[in-house]
Amino acid sequence: MNESLINLEDEYLLSIDDIIEKIAQGVANAQRALDEQSLELQRKIYTDESLKSLRDVGIQATWYKIPEVTASIKVCLSIHTEKDEATNQIVRFLWFMPYNATTKTSYELDYEGTSEVSFKIVPVPTPTSASYTTVPNLIEKPLSNVESILKQAGLILGTTTEEGSDQPINLDTITKEDYIVINQIPETEITTSIGGLVNVTISKKQNNT
Repeated sequence: MNESLINLEDEYLLSIDDIIEKIAQGVANAQRALDEQSLELQRKIYTDESLKSLRDVGIQATWYKIPEVTASIKVCLSIHTEKDEATNQIVRFLWFMPYNATTKTSYELDYEGTSEVSFKIVPVPTPTSASYTTVPNLIEKPLSNVESILKQAGLILGTTTEEGSDQPINLDTITKEDYIVINQIPETEITTSIGGLVNVTISKKQNNT
């Protein structure tokens, strides 16, 4: 067998579960790329000051879903027989591969020995109630309580800035009990995706001593 046929053998001799797995993995990779793109846009809406006008009106990133993938594969079977010189026994190998012009020409396969395998890959829908949540009211709440309130709603604390400043605060450098929330984005009662970020503006308590 020449080198080109050896390479073809490595590429085309696949089991049916290998073929389906490769197609399913490709669909999963494509869906993950779409999700990551939407997630990155959502982060920018929450944190990029140039997109402030979008988050002020509650704009959310669009999420795309691959609704269904239908695959139809023509496959062929070939039985290869050879003699095991060590044991002097006849050994038979069953080859299972996609059927196309390349395999037919290279392996001299008979078209009558082919069959067609069809299958679908469909996403399992996530209930709406499990995908979205309502932004809680954080105004006048102590900063020390904000993360636990957001966690209960399935949300995450994003950027924290102090009144009169655009620079994010490192929460590890301040005493959270000394501050209250005076503004939040998104605003309360807005519906957003679970896992989203909520940015807050804080101010020192007036009665702090």
